[in-house]
Amino acid sequence: MSLSFGREKRQTLAVFALLAPLPLPFNAVLGWGWYLLYAAGLAVYVGRVRRGPVGWLPNWASNTLALAYLPFLAFDLVALSGGRAVGPVIRLGLFAVTVKLWSLARERDKWQAVIGIFFLFLASAATSVHLTVVLYLLASVALGLALLARFAFLHLLAGFGYRDSAAVRAPLAGFLSFSALAVVVLAVPLFAVLPRVNTPYIRSTGFAGGGPQVGVAGFSDEVTLDSIGRVRTSREVALRLSYEDVEAPGELRLKGAAFDRFDGDRWRPAEEGLTHYGRGDATLDLAAAGPPRGWVEIWRQPIGARGLPVPVETMQVQVPRRGLHLDAGGALRSRVVPRSALRYRAGVGSEPLSLAPPPADDPGAPTLDASAVTPRMAELAARVAGSGDAATRAQRIEDHLTTQYAYTLDLVGSGGDEPLDAFLFVHRRGHCEYFASAMVMLLRSQGIHARLVAGFLGSEVTPLGYHLVRQGNAHAWVEAYVPGEGWRIYDPTPPAGRPAMSEESFYDLATQLYDTLVFQWDRYVLTYGVEDQAGFMAGGLRKLYELWRRWRSDGDDPAAVGDEMAALDDGEASLPSVAALEEAAGTERWVVTVLLVLLAVVVAVLLWRRYRRPLTALRAYAELRGQLERSGLPVADSLGPLALERRAAGRFPTAAAPAGRVIAFYLRESFAGEELDDTEREGLADALAETRRELRRAG
Repeated sequence: MSLSFGREKRQTLAVFALLAPLPLPFNAVLGWGWYLLYAAGLAVYVGRVRRGPVGWLPNWASNTLALAYLPFLAFDLVALSGGRAVGPVIRLGLFAVTVKLWSLARERDKWQAVIGIFFLFLASAATSVHLTVVLYLLASVALGLALLARFAFLHLLAGFGYRDSAAVRAPLAGFLSFSALAVVVLAVPLFAVLPRVNTPYIRSTGFAGGGPQVGVAGFSDEVTLDSIGRVRTSREVALRLSYEDVEAPGELRLKGAAFDRFDGDRWRPAEEGLTHYGRGDATLDLAAAGPPRGWVEIWRQPIGARGLPVPVETMQVQVPRRGLHLDAGGALRSRVVPRSALRYRAGVGSEPLSLAPPPADDPGAPTLDASAVTPRMAELAARVAGSGDAATRAQRIEDHLTTQYAYTLDLVGSGGDEPLDAFLFVHRRGHCEYFASAMVMLLRSQGIHARLVAGFLGSEVTPLGYHLVRQGNAHAWVEAYVPGEGWRIYDPTPPAGRPAMSEESFYDLATQLYDTLVFQWDRYVLTYGVEDQAGFMAGGLRKLYELWRRWRSDGDDPAAVGDEMAALDDGEASLPSVAALEEAAGTERWVVTVLLVLLAVVVAVLLWRRYRRPLTALRAYAELRGQLERSGLPVADSLGPLALERRAAGRFPTAAAPAGRVIAFYLRESFAGEELDDTEREGLADALAETRRELRRAG
């Protein structure tokens, strides 16, 4: 069945209206129920379009629906969304697009519908952070260009009298393909140089934050005896690490949280002794042990907790634009729960270094709290630890747990009144929380300060060389204080139960390759910021300076120039590029400035001539045709002046008289060869303005 041009435009707009908000349900910005209701309305609309010419909503009906929607909008803002505006505004956009499609009557109405659909597209793009949004953007570019090209093609055909799209095909495949490719190629450099913002344009209840999140990545603000065991088999990514100028240690261990208080089943961090670091980008010196050997760049996924895992060798940290706390256990916390991916850097040394202060000698110190120690635990600790200093006794307890007990996940969810007693004296097997918790209690019964630490152990080395830490790498261990040595790490979990570091994982190669794509997306799109732009510009400036230096060498030894550039890249020489280029390009700068000024003058003169030249009847007649067409009256290129006057009078009676005067002036000037004098030009301008006003009132 062939479609008229108007019906084809309606159907095309409906298809784009359906696809534009498609990512919103996946982003948890819009519920699937709302989207399906919207899609059902569009389906009914398309069916009505295909049945043939029918009546559409008049303006008074559209206005009535808009007024009727206001109470629901208020209810949506207050009750359904809890004060958040993103969801209600998007639902309002869906409603507005649907009503506009049902009330299309004039040619210009379709552009209003296009603007509404474009708003839905922007909402979808602004709330999408997953890699697959690239496919959505590419498809949107291609389909958007196809929509505009098709509208232009139908408009051209209508000018020649065509009204039916049967057997009408536009040879635009090559043009659209080239245009889409050009848009993508142009978008890449623009993305690299355009100014960045520090926060998303739109925050949603999905990826961008705002909704409840569950801490499942091995550590959270509280840890139970089952927290880590429940995620040991998870393949979800928790962290990505890239070591700079330093090799990763053989045992990659990241401290995420420290816990001092235990109630028999749940660990809680001690809130005493928090050190607050204000917001900013400055490097924070956490340990006075000299400069770090190298830096580790860390990308932390949103995991529903405030802890910021860092290698146990960390001495300094850089966390941009975020208030920090260093707690009494030497663990870093954000002041708020990060709701999106967070990028930060840690300066590391060569040995593990606890950031926790020495414990107080007060017997009531949290790290000596032995309220959960049972008599059987105290007897076991005394028998195993024997005599000797704190380091010797702690090592004996660790060795006992490592060699005399087995690792298993079977105890996950088993609970019980005395879970640690059951682990030590009944089951004699468990997962890392049991081993670490038991060792802390055994140490405390010996008067040795100890705490439980949660974080990550081990990683996978990806094809690009960065370390991939999954939720399954979550682990718990012990920090015990040894006088004269400080806080030392003990890991009583048997080696078979510890997450391992895998440098070559053929089984996981496919997932690593996929994560490489996701990581590059996070690194160079989602977290691409001002620092990256500065590095990009500095690199370009360095290349320019190198070219300029080689050009100005005039026979100098090329090796010397190469050595100078090598020293510059290594940071051993300052970058004199700004001053040098300014001095060398002084002449070029003022030449470019003069050219830009001349170009601006030429553009201004052309614009002045365009809008200041005397109004002619030919120009007025062309503007009249455009005004009539924009008001909904089809004006073919072959339509003559008198026929146009009759059609305009029939469609817009109140504009018939001024439009007739414009056409009369046009006939005199174009066919009788009579030039208009100044008085007649003023009358022509008045007639054109009056026609515009009447058409606006009629619309």
